[in-house]
Amino acid sequence: MEQDNSHINTSFISLLAKGDKVAFETLFRLYYDKLTYIARNYLVRAEDAEEIVQNVFLHLLEKHSTLAEVTNMNAYLYTLTKRGCLDQLRHEKVKRNYVDKALHKAIEVQSGFLKDEAASLLLENELGQKIIEGLEQLPEKCKTVFMKSRMEGMKHKEIAEELGISQKTVDNHISRALTYMRLHLKDFLNLFL
Repeated sequence: MEQDNSHINTSFISLLAKGDKVAFETLFRLYYDKLTYIARNYLVRAEDAEEIVQNVFLHLLEKHSTLAEVTNMNAYLYTLTKRGCLDQLRHEKVKRNYVDKALHKAIEVQSGFLKDEAASLLLENELGQKIIEGLEQLPEKCKTVFMKSRMEGMKHKEIAEELGISQKTVDNHISRALTYMRLHLKDFLNLFL
């Protein structure tokens, strides 16, 4: 009786190797649920397990001519399913590592940005304080002309008309203020050169 089963298995595999659609349908009905159960023991998501088993059967359809060499269909299908699951797990591990590295890099960049932002804010505050100190040390008329030019955005001619001085005087005040401010802020200016 064992010889008859062996003969039936050999005949069935032979039909599969020839691409017989009824044989494939029978194989699918016999093994799909069993292989899906096995795959679900490896994988977390049921969809992934079903996809692995579908890929096993797709592989059988595409490579049906190589099935003539198979002596134990049960073991062959189990091995294909197990390999598919292990490949999926390796792929997921690579994806997780990639995501972890990307997340770590994003955190580093964000952390660096926050540190840079904090340092920039501190530097900006210091620079602002130094500018105010420098402006306070300018002669009153020079300071007024400079503030109207740089802070209020007025043109030299407008400043001259408003203050009742010549445009040349306005130019001189601004030139003197800029020279003084460059000297007063030289430590800050050197940071950016």
